[in-house]
Amino acid sequence: MQYNEALLVVDMQNEGLLNREVFHKQELIHHVNNLISFFRKNKKSIFFIRHTNKSFLEKNTDGWQICEELDLSKEDIIINKRNLNVFREPHFLSLLKEYQVTKVIITGLISNVCIKAACFGALEAGFPVTLISDGHSTFQKNAEKIVSDCNLYLKKQGVEVISTREFLRNH
Repeated sequence: MQYNEALLVVDMQNEGLLNREVFHKQELIHHVNNLISFFRKNKKSIFFIRHTNKSFLEKNTDGWQICEELDLSKEDIIINKRNLNVFREPHFLSLLKEYQVTKVIITGLISNVCIKAACFGALEAGFPVTLISDGHSTFQKNAEKIVSDCNLYLKKQGVEVISTREFLRNH
């Protein structure tokens, strides 16, 4: 089956990415930028998901902005979310429908929180999901174990889990 894939870049904001000790930070940024380049070159949709709250990710603050090391373009779609699961945002599903998205590719922060929630949200909404195994991370203690455990757990739940290299090679 041919899918119309969209890349979701979840919560890769200055506060979470630049101001904290993210596990494999530079590799994460590199992998996500490679995926962004691929999606842009192939004219596929890119959604930057930006978490908003009243504490460290307050709207219009420097920490709230999309990380400046990411290749954000004016053609990309920015979604502001208040829920851990972007699929619970009222307008998100209608946007995916508008862009005729039939499969989501998920990257970003935090592996065991918003990434996991996005994967489950996509599955619940009926979307096939690919999680990029080296395209998500966390700044929590035991980060390497958290990332690895998330990859294994989500794969068992029906999420396709592959590396950036595998994804690009298969496309």
